[in-house]
Amino acid sequence: MIQKEIYNNLFSKIVSVLFHPLLMPTYALIIILNSGTHYAYIPEQAQKIIYVLIFLSTFLIPVSITPFLLQLKLINTFELEERKDRIIPLFITAISYYFSFYLLTRLPFHVPQFIKILVLASAILIVINLLINLKWKISSHLIGISGLLAIVFIFSIVYYANLMNILVLITVIAGVVAFARLKLNAHSPSQVYAGFLIGFSGMIVIIYFSMF
Repeated sequence: MIQKEIYNNLFSKIVSVLFHPLLMPTYALIIILNSGTHYAYIPEQAQKIIYVLIFLSTFLIPVSITPFLLQLKLINTFELEERKDRIIPLFITAISYYFSFYLLTRLPFHVPQFIKILVLASAILIVINLLINLKWKISSHLIGISGLLAIVFIFSIVYYANLMNILVLITVIAGVVAFARLKLNAHSPSQVYAGFLIGFSGMIVIIYFSMF
């Protein structure tokens, strides 16, 4: 029984890392650029630049700042377990995401509108997460994975992309991520459910008003 519990916790930690909310824009980009739509025909060199820019600004930079915040004792743990520990990292992450959006609009070649919008929408969701977090801890992991689900869902409708298998897979992953966060006692069920609802509905509303 103890060994099973250890394996379950290890599995939950691995899931939490693999589907960390900061990785969602990168995963979304991978899906979009391999969707079989005209996005797949963006020149290879341009795709590489977009990949590097988004990965650096939406994942690597926010993550690399965390150890400095820990050293300065602005946060207590790297995992940001406490609600108050999340405020500064979320603020920095929102700025980094907006910076990513800004750079995408300034590249010397055309970046498809949907890619720019998904980064901007993610930045807005982070701000919403931050504002909620001022009063109540909510699951960033579920906001992230449900936001990804919403992005792929909207993309498949707007661009007639056959991504049903991907949508089913992401839905299953969302359930696994929810299980992992609950198993690690990182969140209550209400925080997990709220994270999913806000991430999914928030992303759809933001993208809708950004595109139409």
